[in-house]
Amino acid sequence: MIEKGKWEGLYRYHNKVHQELKGVDGTKFEINITETDNENFTGTVQDDLATGGTEGVGEITGRVSGNQLYFVKQMPVRTVFILSNGTRKTYNKKHHPINYTGTFSEDGKTVSGEWRFKFRFSLGGLLLLIFGYANKGTWTMTLAE
Repeated sequence: MIEKGKWEGLYRYHNKVHQELKGVDGTKFEINITETDNENFTGTVQDDLATGGTEGVGEITGRVSGNQLYFVKQMPVRTVFILSNGTRKTYNKKHHPINYTGTFSEDGKTVSGEWRFKFRFSLGGLLLLIFGYANKGTWTMTLAE
């Protein structure tokens, strides 16, 4: 079971080039778990824009099985890094769902794991954008005191 309340975390990209384009070591985020039962939970998530996060407040839905956690993060807008200087482009479309898996620490106050979203194509104006190249990484979060 996951505890209700605020969790603070950090995610990173496996692809070092993509992570370097963001100009930060990792992107901070906050998750607020609002509903939970023995297995399922829901809440909101907000990335820190100063550390390269996606705009807006997103939703999460997930489940817990033993010491394993799985959730889907759905952000309200899509942000893409498209230039070598790290320039971001935000589209007025939902971000692709991001799948998170992780393992709880013994005390249940920290979770660490991997995130990814499926390889896909999308149109960005007149450009064909290919997602999947840098779309996986690691993450960790801790229950805020």
